[in-house]
Amino acid sequence: MMRDRSRLRQALNCFRLSGKTPRTTLPVPGYSVRVMTGCGSMAIALDHVSILRSGAKVGTDSPSQLMTASTPQPRITLAAHDFLWLGQQALYFQKLNALRNFYSTRVRPEVEGIHPQFAHNFKFGHYAYRGWQTYLQRRVGTWGYLQIVRLFDFWLRSSIEWDTDLLTVLSGLGLNTFRAAKKRGIPTVVDCGSTHTDFQHRIVLEESKRNGINRPLFPKAYRDRVRAEFEIAVYIQLPSDFVIRTFIENGVDPKKLLLAPYGADLEVFKPRPGFDESQPFRVICPSGINVRKCARVLAEVWRKLGWKDAELIWIGAITPETQHLFKPPLPGLRLEPGRPHPQLAELYRSCDVFVLPSFEEGLARVLLEAAACGLPLIATPNTGVEEFFSPGAPEGWLIPVNDLDALCAALTEAKADREKTFALGQRAATRARTGFSWDDYGKRALANYERVLRR
Repeated sequence: MMRDRSRLRQALNCFRLSGKTPRTTLPVPGYSVRVMTGCGSMAIALDHVSILRSGAKVGTDSPSQLMTASTPQPRITLAAHDFLWLGQQALYFQKLNALRNFYSTRVRPEVEGIHPQFAHNFKFGHYAYRGWQTYLQRRVGTWGYLQIVRLFDFWLRSSIEWDTDLLTVLSGLGLNTFRAAKKRGIPTVVDCGSTHTDFQHRIVLEESKRNGINRPLFPKAYRDRVRAEFEIAVYIQLPSDFVIRTFIENGVDPKKLLLAPYGADLEVFKPRPGFDESQPFRVICPSGINVRKCARVLAEVWRKLGWKDAELIWIGAITPETQHLFKPPLPGLRLEPGRPHPQLAELYRSCDVFVLPSFEEGLARVLLEAAACGLPLIATPNTGVEEFFSPGAPEGWLIPVNDLDALCAALTEAKADREKTFALGQRAATRARTGFSWDDYGKRALANYERVLRR
């Protein structure tokens, strides 16, 4: 214990005398001391945690510590092709000093809040993905996406700092990195935000054929890659029981599966104060207008209802395979582009009910955001909504997949009694605030990782 205190004192003295800039490693025997400055404060993170186990404390005149003085945290490395939900994990782990690094195509420390010490950007991957999404997708299809994920995996394996306790990578992005981690004895988790790749392929292809398209969502080489990740990873983290069932049905050992439902930004997505009966009844669907989101079902139901005193606000771009659904134009349709979260929250609060009749999701985050804004939900089980609904008293309507009559009945009931619909939405807002913040999600993920490390 005295030796630990001496080494910590030596580290602090080195820092005071060195005058080094942020992200400096100071030479202290037995410790790697990373000095970080930001937001007007200084912090020292010790890779070696025996000081914390011994109970030694830093004096009041020393820099504040990122790590708590009671329980040492694991060091977790995360990787995803955008900020997404793994970015929210990174933010939560950063607060606990459990974050080793976050690798992505786009991390903006000044926007998301990840300290530059931990943020690693593959900028070429970001531009390649956006270029494929904007200009090349129709010409080269999903083959282009396969090349981008291979490139990200190569960059990740080449860039990663291997002194980590656990590695989590978004599915599809980390096959070769997982192989390298396995050789080093590092536990790995593949985080999958949607259903098992075979279930996803089958159900989306079936709906595509109904729309006259015989094209898979992803090429076989990509699906093979994802399956290989499921095999090599120690655990697979999933957002809903619905997704877990698709993995078990496709032969994955249930013991490998971890559950971690997502959250929402409850500071941005706040409940609406009331509703104005003088305004038209508004339905919002903030999903892409494509086959996977079951655009056909919503378009056909809305045309069948034919309401003149209602609006359907549909957020997203019309894809080539769904253009025929809007000829002739749907009554009361408002097509809106994607927008930042604060503007999206305002749009939610101007509506009466949320609808998402998707064939395949993991746990649609827009469900949680709309609920937090006080909207009751109309959704299929395949959106993962049952993870949110209270047992026996759902905060909305659960409708079967591809059931036009059920969707029509739910919308009609919501419109018939707007006061009751508003009350149902207030229940949804309360439910969102009891276990569905991003910190709640971070706690669930951390508990899963601690289980992995105890195995």
